[in-house]
Amino acid sequence: MWIDYEEIRRMADNIREMVGDDDDCFLDTLDGETDAMDILGKLIQERQEIQAFEAATKDLVKQYQDRAAKLNAKADAISQTIGHLLDAIGEKKVVHPLATVSRTKARQRVVIEDENEIPTQLMKVKRSPDLTAIKEQLDAGEYVPGATIQLGNPGVTVRVK
Repeated sequence: MWIDYEEIRRMADNIREMVGDDDDCFLDTLDGETDAMDILGKLIQERQEIQAFEAATKDLVKQYQDRAAKLNAKADAISQTIGHLLDAIGEKKVVHPLATVSRTKARQRVVIEDENEIPTQLMKVKRSPDLTAIKEQLDAGEYVPGATIQLGNPGVTVRVK
């Protein structure tokens, strides 16, 4: 959707000049003289639709992640069953027309029972910038090597009635 912002701005300035501080009259006249309110309405509707699609997509992602976890658990259970079958027939390896299956040794893995009891020399420390402290220093006019303040886009608040 192409919007001629300059034309709308010019019309709005002219209307504001004619009606002064009467906001209701300004918006009514603007609506009658330009497509600004129609455009705004279409943008609000499109934004609501996009937000609904976003929420639905996030819900689908969760459903698919849950489904993937269940399928993974099922595949693991089938692998365990294949292993039990190999044990039952007393074979470590079987060549089958669909696949060659082999029994492997159990792998060791570390299980953390209480993270607080692990000695600090065996812990990884994730380094990340303290954005709050950096912003405070930059706001105070102090130089922080490797950091600057960047102004984002002005925001928009939409309250749907």
